[in-house]
Amino acid sequence: MTDGTAGGRVGLAGIAGILASIAWLAGDILLLGKPVVSADLHPVLGDYDGMSAVSLAAMLPASTARLAWGALLGVLTGPLYLVACRHLYQGLRPAGRLLALPPFWLLTSGFAIAPFVHGSFFYWGLAARAIDASGDRSAALAALPGDMADVLFTAYAALMVCWVLGSVWMAVCVLRGGAALPRWAWFVNPLICLPVGGLVAMLMPGTALQGAQLSIGNLLLFTLSTIVLWKVRPGTGADLPVPVTVPGAGAGRETSPA
Repeated sequence: MTDGTAGGRVGLAGIAGILASIAWLAGDILLLGKPVVSADLHPVLGDYDGMSAVSLAAMLPASTARLAWGALLGVLTGPLYLVACRHLYQGLRPAGRLLALPPFWLLTSGFAIAPFVHGSFFYWGLAARAIDASGDRSAALAALPGDMADVLFTAYAALMVCWVLGSVWMAVCVLRGGAALPRWAWFVNPLICLPVGGLVAMLMPGTALQGAQLSIGNLLLFTLSTIVLWKVRPGTGADLPVPVTVPGAGAGRETSPA
């Protein structure tokens, strides 16, 4: 395999992440991009606050088809994110497998959990809408959306832990030197890009992007990583440590610090 072919495959893996992010962005808009409604119009909202209330308020007026396609766009394109994680690994691999593999597995684990979280919004929103429309305020039915939300946000927390730990390790790996990603690209990781996505959504309140923070952040992540890694040969580091002479070694014999 030539360096050009290998580099092209790394770039295509990055494009897989971009395409997945666009699909998830469209899914977020379908799921959570409806205008937010009030508890006066939908009594079920009176039982929730914070992120749960905002999410349900966006989903209650949406049609079943809209919610279904919003969920399916994320679930069906989820494997593209796993391909894209391989792209990030190639950006770290020249620094050594011991440094590159842990963030790869952590980020991959987070992206493997993500489709469950995304798809679960369909069932959560549909259950809340059915209960709200029925007017039944029995304790069992009233607790159902909350129980679903507990499971959904537990998985949400797990994927965020994976992304945060993987991002910190990835940044350290890049800053240490020797990765295909240059040191200045230490910020190309979810821990930095996802808050930027949240800021973009926050600056446009009440728009269709109100629930797309993670997808915007991932789109930024894979766009930046693809641009940086497109012409970098995957087998070489962008800024390897400076070689030093080993005392007692033969003339002209050098090595690099571990």
